[in-house]
Amino acid sequence: MKVLILQFLLLLSLGNFAQNTIKGTVTDPNGDLLPGASLTIKGTTKGVTTDFDGTFTLVVAVGATVEVSYLGYETTSFKVDARKTYAIVLKESAAQLDEIVVVGYGTQKKVNVTGAVQTVTFKDEVNQPVTNSAQLMYGRFSGVQLTQGSGTPGADGSSIQIRGVGTFGSTSPLIIIDNIQYEGLGAFNALAPSDIESISVLKDASSLAIYGARAANGVVLVTTRRGKSDKFEVSFNSFYGIQEATVKPQFLGSLDYANLMNEKFRNQNGVNFDPRYTPAQIEAIRTGSLPDQFANTNWANEVLTFAPIQNHNLSFSGGNNKTTYRLSVGFLQQEAIIRSKFNTERYNISLNINSDVKDWLKISSVTNAFWRINKGPSGGTSAFDGDNGIIYSFQRAAPTIPLFYSNGEYGFVDGAYLNTNASLSTQNPLRRGFFGDNETNQINLSTRLGLTFKILEGLSFETSASANLVYNDESNFSPRNTTRDYDGEIIAQNDLNRLSNSSGFTQTLLNENIFRFSKTINKVHEFDLLVGHSIYYFKTDGFNASVGGFPTDNIQEFAGGGLVDPAVGGSAAEDVKQSFFSRLKYNYNEKYLAEVNFRYDASGSVFGPDNLYGAFPSASLGWKISKEDFMKGIEAISDLKLRVSYGLVGNDRGGSRYVFEQTYNPGLDYVLGNDVFVNGVAITSLANPFIRWEKSELLDIGVDFGMFRNKLQIEAGYFRKNSTDILYSNFPVPATIGVTNLGAKNSASMVSEGIEFNGSFRGNIGSLKYNIGGNFTAFFRNEVTSLGEGGEETITGTDILRVGEPFRAYFGYRAIGIFQSINEIANAPTQLGNTITGPGDIRYADVNNDGVVNQDDRVIIGNPNPDLLYNFNTSFEYNNFDLNLLFQGVYGVDRLIQGNGNLPMADDRSNVLTYWLGRWTPENPSTSLPRVGGQNNTLVSDFYVQDASYLRLKNIELGYSLPKEVTDKLKISKLRVFVGGQNLLTFTGLENFDPERGSGAQSNRNAPLYKTVTLGINLKL
Repeated sequence: MKVLILQFLLLLSLGNFAQNTIKGTVTDPNGDLLPGASLTIKGTTKGVTTDFDGTFTLVVAVGATVEVSYLGYETTSFKVDARKTYAIVLKESAAQLDEIVVVGYGTQKKVNVTGAVQTVTFKDEVNQPVTNSAQLMYGRFSGVQLTQGSGTPGADGSSIQIRGVGTFGSTSPLIIIDNIQYEGLGAFNALAPSDIESISVLKDASSLAIYGARAANGVVLVTTRRGKSDKFEVSFNSFYGIQEATVKPQFLGSLDYANLMNEKFRNQNGVNFDPRYTPAQIEAIRTGSLPDQFANTNWANEVLTFAPIQNHNLSFSGGNNKTTYRLSVGFLQQEAIIRSKFNTERYNISLNINSDVKDWLKISSVTNAFWRINKGPSGGTSAFDGDNGIIYSFQRAAPTIPLFYSNGEYGFVDGAYLNTNASLSTQNPLRRGFFGDNETNQINLSTRLGLTFKILEGLSFETSASANLVYNDESNFSPRNTTRDYDGEIIAQNDLNRLSNSSGFTQTLLNENIFRFSKTINKVHEFDLLVGHSIYYFKTDGFNASVGGFPTDNIQEFAGGGLVDPAVGGSAAEDVKQSFFSRLKYNYNEKYLAEVNFRYDASGSVFGPDNLYGAFPSASLGWKISKEDFMKGIEAISDLKLRVSYGLVGNDRGGSRYVFEQTYNPGLDYVLGNDVFVNGVAITSLANPFIRWEKSELLDIGVDFGMFRNKLQIEAGYFRKNSTDILYSNFPVPATIGVTNLGAKNSASMVSEGIEFNGSFRGNIGSLKYNIGGNFTAFFRNEVTSLGEGGEETITGTDILRVGEPFRAYFGYRAIGIFQSINEIANAPTQLGNTITGPGDIRYADVNNDGVVNQDDRVIIGNPNPDLLYNFNTSFEYNNFDLNLLFQGVYGVDRLIQGNGNLPMADDRSNVLTYWLGRWTPENPSTSLPRVGGQNNTLVSDFYVQDASYLRLKNIELGYSLPKEVTDKLKISKLRVFVGGQNLLTFTGLENFDPERGSGAQSNRNAPLYKTVTLGINLKL
């Protein structure tokens, strides 16, 4: 026993002897001390950080390896020996010094960029539960507004708008993925997030002019991941999540609904009104004694539900010093948060190959493809829209109607539907979600092959050909329809079923040929020249057919025997463009920078022969002040650059194709003699042979600022976009001409002006690494400046195009209170010619003081365009844990909401939101809410305009990675598990509706947006 004790004490003393206390400093190459540098004993989690003097003390065994890291510097290591003192020198990270941003037709060092370009690089897998990849841009870019208009799986109505509105037509930016150009956002939305390596946004003339006529709305460049040489890697990324609506609207329950409906008729028809619900029926509603006739159904709660979402991606990548490759396959499945047939599946495949075949020849090949299958009830996504849409039925379906009758059939009427003042039948929203069948298939294949030839030192030629092929197919079947009441009696019946099929094929072909030349003279004069030519061809062709009267609902094919009202149709369109483009960059000693871009575009289907070509030049200058001699003594400033750019870009999507040629409208038939029908065509719109490009004049002034070895980085700038020659068609047409409208002419203009700011700070506190960033965009102006000579204002039911006002500003009456007495009404201007206005009705302003309120008193009542976009993001890493948060905000944006419960019982069926319990009554003379069933209380006015500003926790993700010693034993490179959330928190004053939804009086009829909680893994072998 004594021997064992002596052996234990000997081993303990030897262990103590093996431990070694070392001291030292950590500095940069200039000898500056680095406080907060991290020193970790390799293979353990033990370590220390340097103090404010850049010194450290560490107890470590002789022979151990210590890793030293500091943000912005390359990680190094040293082996502990008999020395007691160590002087560690860290090298600045080449990755930070040479950070690359993707620009048009190439890449540039970020420090040398003279334009307004932002790039976000995804170093690791993207785990956000997004159903379209455009959502990855939320909160990461200044000047970029993203809006998700709907929560429909596979059709969420997302939009991207860069630096405000600059056209009356489409505001979508040009999307370029791996140098392939796309029409619209479809291909970007369907790209698998795990395949994306970087996203760049081009915003000013210097970066946009190289794309000429397609760049007025900005450009989004997307680069997919590639393989790495001498490294074979298998990656599997997967998550599973649960979704639910971000907001559930709260409607009145049955008893309140019945009482307010009776009150509505009393206010409309006087004390001798015929009630919708009799006293006996009110009592049955209160007691619940007749559940088949009078239920208490919360339609929103019954229809909105939890729904799963899952995403899986598997990739293989590798290569050698000659060739690299990456192959990935992905699968996404999402069900709707609405109890229904709505479901989407998406299959992705991506293949990226790059090879240095010879010293003088490089080959690149990229293919991205997806197949998306959307399934739903008859009508597809239109099942949400219109008076019988699912979401609108929350309002139109009385809560007194049961979800199901006791016999198991869907509920359609309540017990008052046979009364004299009968209640109305409803479209049961749950049944609508399962009624009929709709299936849409879309196959999208994009491929590009590029060859680069090295001709001489500094001179190369690149030729490429790309194709984007899209096939769409839709089948829609509406079965027979019979609805019954609670006694089984037929309410309505439609014995005609119908099948509709449509298909379309779209092809986009692009050939580009580019010469590149670079030359450095005397080591200080650096020139880069690019000259290119491209040919673009686009064609779309579609066909549709329908027929009704099938003998059974079980056969949903044309061969099934349908004979009633057959119909066919189809259409086609094509476009061809030719472009010449060039760019010259000059760099003097990494201090003075200049860039000139020029593009010459021709479009064959939009503009006539006299205006076929358009020229789009730009120029930019940059001054890296931090490189000047007088800045050398200011060590805190790492980088300081001023930049300015100016130029023109164009827009060829402001109007329709073939406006320059006279077209004829078919289907205008004539009757001659005794009922003799003669097919006819007529000119209903005059062509405009002088139509030409829309143009945007862009000015950008900015500063890029870095401090403390670029741990703090700031980008700030002013931008102005003056858009002219905007196509507009609302001009007076004399009736004697015999046409209804004129072809669009280049007459209107508008301006967008504001400032942008981006800032980030990276650092570490011991083993805790952090990155905090944010950005904002403030708009000074985004308004229409001209409609052209003779151009008339365009006024819709809700908005207006008016000079000096925001684009499509809300237009209506100004509500200035609630009438409280007959005397007040008598002394007020006549309200829209209505002589029965009563106490409790909205009072509107007589803006022009003519003694009456009419349509001449309509004014601007709101702005659907935001004053401010702002975002925050932060990330933390501690040992093997990581946390990422992203906040997205919009300020100063209005929404006109006049649907789904906001109107005070505007018709004879609609329910209202619960806040209408505070309506005006003689016993409750409200000054904020009118009475139900009053006069003129549903007009478009600022009463229904609400502030939709919000701040949203757009994404949060917490992850844990297994330690390296564990993954080594498992013979894997990485295993990370994570839990995440999207749209979990929203701070807003808007109630009952999600503030992000698109503008418009009826936008709240779309499928609600959703919040998601996910659990997933990232695995690398």
